[in-house]
Amino acid sequence: MRAVAFSPDGTLSATGSEDGTVCVWRADTGQAWVTDRHNRSVNALAFYPDGRFLAGAGGDKVIRSVRLPGTEV
Repeated sequence: MRAVAFSPDGTLSATGSEDGTVCVWRADTGQAWVTDRHNRSVNALAFYPDGRFLAGAGGDKVIRSVRLPGTEV
């Protein structure tokens, strides 16, 4: 694991790995799902202040932002 972030409301956490995988974890169940994939290691993660998106930066020098499931407007 190379990067960790916590959602503003504390219900989710996210981890980024050396292999480029980003997982979001639910605090209440421990369930995880893959939300994104970088071509190289994930170096930084951050939830948007509203908690609807997760941004990740990787060794591929790309910043990706994904909408989290269940956060549609």
